[in-house]
Amino acid sequence: MTAQQRFTLTRADARRLLVRYHFQLAPLATIIRRLGTIQFDPLAPVGTNPDLVLQARVLGYRQGDWLHAAYRQRLLVDGWDKQASLIQPEEWWAQVPFHRWFARRWRHRGVDVDSPEAHALIDQVERHGPATSLELGDQRADPALRGSWYGPKRSRHLLKALWDAGRLMTHHRVGGRHAYDLPERVLPRGASVPDATQADALQRLVVRRVQAAGLLRPTADAAVWLLPCSRAERDRIAARAIARGELIELDVEGTGYWTTPAALSALEEGLDSAGSTGQGMRFLAPLDPLMWDRGGVARVFGFDYVWEVYKPQAQRRWGYYVLPVLWGERFIARFDAKCQQGTLTLLAWHWEPDILPARLPEGLPEALQQAARDFLDYLGATRLVLPRGLGREARRAWQRAVK
Repeated sequence: MTAQQRFTLTRADARRLLVRYHFQLAPLATIIRRLGTIQFDPLAPVGTNPDLVLQARVLGYRQGDWLHAAYRQRLLVDGWDKQASLIQPEEWWAQVPFHRWFARRWRHRGVDVDSPEAHALIDQVERHGPATSLELGDQRADPALRGSWYGPKRSRHLLKALWDAGRLMTHHRVGGRHAYDLPERVLPRGASVPDATQADALQRLVVRRVQAAGLLRPTADAAVWLLPCSRAERDRIAARAIARGELIELDVEGTGYWTTPAALSALEEGLDSAGSTGQGMRFLAPLDPLMWDRGGVARVFGFDYVWEVYKPQAQRRWGYYVLPVLWGERFIARFDAKCQQGTLTLLAWHWEPDILPARLPEGLPEALQQAARDFLDYLGATRLVLPRGLGREARRAWQRAVK
């Protein structure tokens, strides 16, 4: 393979690449290295987004295991990628362009991370140790900030600005709230901080975005490609990564994609019985990296996914927190669910149009039963409430999954 070789794939090949790359079961640390970044979202009707991403890839994963990996083992740290994310600590150096970008944005909004007030907060953290916004800074409300996203306390805005600018990090969480500390007390000893340029850091951010997705269109939505640079600069950076062999250009039946050598090798390499995806079934997170580029997913898989969590209830077609269901190399359903006090409630189940609930394809009921059992184990759920529309075979598969 030459550094600038361009590959042509069919949609079937692209599906196979994505499924093999994303869903070879592996230990948690291996999955973290493979993806490079996992988007964080605090909503948790069936676990948080990191939980759902990892349970689809790590055998025996249990809800909340990522917290131990992040705040005890330091395999992950809180940072920013396309949104709030969990990244590897050894890649903290690549966050510098985001830190500078955020510092400028906050300054334009009247919050200066180099102000005496900001330095006083940092000094307080240094003396106090890890602490939340409830313990740091002036707790009085500023009337000018009422109704803002971060609340009416100016100190909370400043803490968020210092976090965005990399001056403070998340040591751990208290009920979802950041406990702030100094970076040198959060990053593990020996975490590499190479003498890298701005261009090097931006290139790592671009490559990491593609690495997480597996395949990513350069023309994907702006939200997918949120970076601290213009799209034109991103294209120049990607061209350099392609020339160096860190990215590969693909044509999938007329649509351009970028991928990485590791993802492409998943298509070329055979899988052993332990890592084979076979006809296994997985329930995916709404913000799974495979699902980031929804237009790309629609082109490759023929699956039109919309996350309706922020839509008013009357405007939702599928539900509040809907998980895609992948069977082998095809999406066959989506469902809305919540888990409370050991009871998993499926609020709605929607089969894709080519699936007839009364006569499921051969092997699907068995795959569903295993996926349902794994999902219940992941949640620690022992009771189940099912909706209409499943069909008799699927209902029986779910019922048999309850131990």
